[in-house]
Amino acid sequence: MKRVNRTVRVLVGLATAATALGGLAAPSASAATPQVTAGCSALSCYALDPVDAGCGADAYTVEAVSSAKGTIELRYSPSCRANWARISGTSAGQWFYAQDANNWYAWWRTTGTTGYGNMVDGSGSARACIDGGVCTSWH
Repeated sequence: MKRVNRTVRVLVGLATAATALGGLAAPSASAATPQVTAGCSALSCYALDPVDAGCGADAYTVEAVSSAKGTIELRYSPSCRANWARISGTSAGQWFYAQDANNWYAWWRTTGTTGYGNMVDGSGSARACIDGGVCTSWH
């Protein structure tokens, strides 16, 4: 009987210690969300890869247009103030691009059925196009 009590006390002690340590190690609900660190901004993003530059983390699709050649999306990153084109449902070798208000282009060619291109300045309007005239609106 004495041995059972000692075992129970040890287990209770371990459980209490684990709970106390677990509370210290667990992140609090009020912990700050990490900020996106952009590697470029607006025009300095021109022709850079959005993922490599850290711009993909907060990016969203501004507009998507579907056609027989695939779906083209105009992507935008607020932290980088840059745009790029993303394509899906296409065939390998399809050319597509993003164009900015400065009339600069970032052309890209797919190696598979999906892909994304490099960035253009997003401080003004931009659009994304599939070669052959299928484009998003200017945003």
